[in-house]
Amino acid sequence: MRYIISLLILLLLTVAIQAQQKSRPFEFKKPNKVVEHPKYGKISLYDAREIKDNLGVIQVGMLNANRLLMAEPSLEKQLQNQLEQMTSGHKADGELLMRLEKFCIAELTGAFSEKGFLDFRAILFSKRANGEYLQLARVDTAIIVKGMDVTKATLARASDVVNNFISDALTKEGDTTKPYTVSEIENYDSIQKSQLTLYNATTYKDGLYLTYEEFVRQKPSGGPAQLKDGDLYLGFFKENEKGKLKKLNANDYYAVVYNGNPFILSQDQFYALIKEDDDFIFVGPVKETASASNVVAASVLLGAVGGMLVSGPETNYYTQKLDYVNGTFIRMK
Repeated sequence: MRYIISLLILLLLTVAIQAQQKSRPFEFKKPNKVVEHPKYGKISLYDAREIKDNLGVIQVGMLNANRLLMAEPSLEKQLQNQLEQMTSGHKADGELLMRLEKFCIAELTGAFSEKGFLDFRAILFSKRANGEYLQLARVDTAIIVKGMDVTKATLARASDVVNNFISDALTKEGDTTKPYTVSEIENYDSIQKSQLTLYNATTYKDGLYLTYEEFVRQKPSGGPAQLKDGDLYLGFFKENEKGKLKKLNANDYYAVVYNGNPFILSQDQFYALIKEDDDFIFVGPVKETASASNVVAASVLLGAVGGMLVSGPETNYYTQKLDYVNGTFIRMK
């Protein structure tokens, strides 16, 4: 009896302690290898993430309570420490600058399993003697880890992805064809958008776009779209080989432009797309399991940290913007 009471007290104390701790520290694991003859011995960070105050959400304890991941020490200090471990015993004078665009970890619990998510996008630049920077390497990856308990595996994968990205670049030379200033690195996304047809167009070409690549180049290959009786709520139609209007299978397309107005596909429906500053915005549905970034955005928006985020068919409506790199949707805070 005393044994059972002791276990219950221990359980209650554990739950109470976990309830008080709303965050968990994150620190990269030790790199797996040492790089010989590295060119770089220092790294600095420009944080361009949408959400900067945490690294994501993990689940802890028997109740799978959500906890924010916090970098302790700071990400920049950790990156420098990782670099020093990778170059142990090999001195190098070169300097790196990482523009971090995504680093987000998330966990969701389903009925019989868990999923761990990682979104990571970054660019490494090497510093020249004159203060300019050369683009050295770029990574853009999304990873899903499945299992009964994915926390450790997801955190380990996150460390490996970042460690490998840095170590693979330590013996490379930067691209000399396009030097960057610090200001240009800070505004890198705006510079890239300025080179994309879609983001510089004043009018949009009518037609059906099968992919984001077609849409961003403004080269539709799906033919023209039509409305039945001018009613947008009925959806878009297209003439078949017999000249009759047939409703589009929305999943066959990425976007449509009708009478100069762009629409984006999300969850089997088209939604109006609006240019706002240098981004394309729409209000539409998104599943909570879409990506680590979206899961964490939902946690921040809904105050779900400390509660439960359960993966499933639930779909909610949010303001979202197009990711100019690959056309995926980024939920806005």
